[in-house]
Amino acid sequence: MIIVPVSGGKDSQVVLSLALKTGRPLVCVHQNTGFDHPDTYAQLKAMESFYGVTIEHTVSKYDGMLGYLKHAKYFPNSSARGCTERLKQRPFAKWLIDKGFNKDNCEIWFGMRSDESKVRADKYGSISDDDLFTLGDVAAFYNGGKIKAIGEIPCRLPIVSWNTEQIFNYIEQEGAPLNPLYGRGHHRVGCYPCLLSRKAEWKAAGQDPAGQRHLEAMIALEDQWKAENNPRKFIKVHRVWDVRDFLAGKDVRELANEECGYCSI
Repeated sequence: MIIVPVSGGKDSQVVLSLALKTGRPLVCVHQNTGFDHPDTYAQLKAMESFYGVTIEHTVSKYDGMLGYLKHAKYFPNSSARGCTERLKQRPFAKWLIDKGFNKDNCEIWFGMRSDESKVRADKYGSISDDDLFTLGDVAAFYNGGKIKAIGEIPCRLPIVSWNTEQIFNYIEQEGAPLNPLYGRGHHRVGCYPCLLSRKAEWKAAGQDPAGQRHLEAMIALEDQWKAENNPRKFIKVHRVWDVRDFLAGKDVRELANEECGYCSI
């Protein structure tokens, strides 16, 4: 059995296509944070139709990103990051366990590529498309406690050596649907916006109705926590930028050597 986590983005879409071509049994799963763009959820439906698959969804106990933020009472950032574990990794681990998956009956195909960022180049640059390693190698979270067994599930990165042009060309040649967010200036899709993403992603979100709603909801939380004298250190939506500037269409300086925080895993 091949398990393909799909984000609604281009890379995991290509991985899904490659997995289907093996003829092996396959299951797809979306790690749903409840914070994706509506176009991403529509893209997942379009992928189900085009590829003839069903995409299952994991859910967290927090009722999505905004629910998690209300619980944590701070905004995840490069110094205090908890959203990936609580909204993606923990629900994914539970899903794997509930489905009875283990090292003997499945392998997981991820869509990470070494040319996405310097961090990923350092982490995955020596890995080939056919190499097998474990889920615990991908993230140490999966190596501990009651979930240690799923940390032994074998994993593969079938497009780790592909570049971005190859990815887009593959999808175009296949005639498959593509997430329209790419055509509107986004380099990645997922949480909208990812709280650890580049300025360009925040700027584009500030110009999009769905992104504006998400930014306004986070600003409301920031205002609430300040009024309550929240003692937490990290109660700004962004540690440097005032995200209200993105809603106002103002230019904001880029941070030096900034990379999407999600690329650190």
